[in-house]
Order: sequence, then structure tokens, then C-alpha cells
Amino acid sequence: MLEMPQPSLAASQTQGRNKLPDYYRMLEVDPAASKEVIEKAFKALSQKKHPDKVPPEQKQDAERTWMEIRDAYEVLKDDDKRAAYDASRKREMLNLFLNEGVIGLAKKYLR
Repeated sequence: MLEMPQPSLAASQTQGRNKLPDYYRMLEVDPAASKEVIEKAFKALSQKKHPDKVPPEQKQDAERTWMEIRDAYEVLKDDDKRAAYDASRKREMLNLFLNEGVIGLAKKYLR
């Protein structure tokens, strides 16, 4: 089984009690996005969010954010890792639905 990168503290906090970080949201792409779209989004966000591009007082937050963006890209650019991640998301959605119903799904995916 493929090993998935662990979400950072910031990513896990933004996900509430959900276990998986939302890599698609981090890269600001649709889950059906092509590899090319994902790569363009990663490059654009890397330029915008890179720690070297922010004032010193924002560097620590920028480093954390950039690492999350990089982790998301590492999973979504690889077909096998992306398939494993997507399967995990589907299981999480099913569990969320079974445990919290439609309201739980809406809270996570319709923000």
C-alpha cells in the first residue's frame, strides 16, 4: 500500500475531525482536474506562497503553508498516490455520511 504524507498540524486543524487533508482545496483545483491543471496550480501557488516571498514575520506560517501545498502536489501529480488518496476520500465521505448524514457531508464539501 502507498504511504500517504501526513498532514501538518495546520492542515489537520483546518480539517476539524476529518482525517484527510483536502489536497484539491489546498491547490485550488477541482477533483477532476488534469495533471496539467494541477501542475499549473502548484507552480502559481508556489510562487505566491513561497516563504522567500513574504516578510520575515510571516515566514514561519508561509513555510508551513508551502509545505502543505508541496505535499498536496506530491500526491496529486502521481497517478497511484492520487488514486489511493481519492479512494481514501471516498471512504471518508461514506463514513461521514453514515455517522453524520447529509449535514456532515455538506459541512465538509460544500464550504
